[in-house]
Amino acid sequence: MLKLIMYLSPENISDLTEVVICDSESALRAHRELFKYNQHSYISTDNASNAFPLVVNLVNICNAAVSCPTRIHLAVGWENMLRVAAWQADFALIRDVFIVLKNAGVTDTALAPFSDSPTSDLFPYLYYGKQIDVLKKVCVMARRRIESHVKKSPVRVDCHMITEDSPNVVASSL
Repeated sequence: MLKLIMYLSPENISDLTEVVICDSESALRAHRELFKYNQHSYISTDNASNAFPLVVNLVNICNAAVSCPTRIHLAVGWENMLRVAAWQADFALIRDVFIVLKNAGVTDTALAPFSDSPTSDLFPYLYYGKQIDVLKKVCVMARRRIESHVKKSPVRVDCHMITEDSPNVVASSL
């Protein structure tokens, strides 16, 4: 289980120029390998299966704080990136996920075989099917969702999708 690296509060984030939310140790390592941010910039959730509440909490704290970091990074896996892109803590129906993916360019025909599948089954189809552009669009959608909820400006948001099996960034909003 991950430990919370930094307790989120308006006082704690006011002095930071960048914050990175990670949903796993793998995500933290993958991001840190690329960006080499200060350890104090990283926030890991204690609920890796759902990082959405931590994202919402950070947005709310940014909006309440005197100042907000100028850069927010999200380094999470497939399902957490979908949650942020849809701005939903959970998907009641696979149809909710399909809406996000249709907006990212996936056709109804391509999604039809997954109508009774868990959300996790869609990632291998997209990743190994070389549909990285769809994964990138989901990251861009997540970035726009966070930016639309942060009232302070200027705040730059970058979203990076991580694979757990080999901790690498597989798609990004950059």
